[in-house]
Amino acid sequence: MQKSSITKLYGRGPNSEFARRLGLTIRIHRLAAGLTQTQLGFPLTKAFVSQVECGRTLPSLPALSLMADRLGISMGRLLDEVNGGLPRVYTPADEKQYQTTGRSR
Repeated sequence: MQKSSITKLYGRGPNSEFARRLGLTIRIHRLAAGLTQTQLGFPLTKAFVSQVECGRTLPSLPALSLMADRLGISMGRLLDEVNGGLPRVYTPADEKQYQTTGRSR
C-alpha cells in the first residue's frame, strides 16, 4: 500500500515521532483512567491498541474518537498534547513566503 502524500511529506505515518508521541499520550491517559487496553479499544482489539500505544500504527479518526471518548478527553485536546512538542508543519513565515513568491518552500 502506498503512503498518502501527507504521510510522505510530513512524516506523520506509523513509526514516526508523531505516532510515538500519540501512542505515549494515549497510554498515559489510559493508565490515569485505570483502563486496560481491551477496555479502551473495545470493539477494537487489544493488539490494535497496543500497536497504537507503541507508535507502530496510527488510528483512524473514528478509532481515535472512540479512544478519546473513553479517556474522557476531546480529540482536539489529545492532539494538542501531542503536537505541543513537535515542530510546526506550516508556519506564518511559510505563508508570507507563499504570498511573496506564489509558491511554498
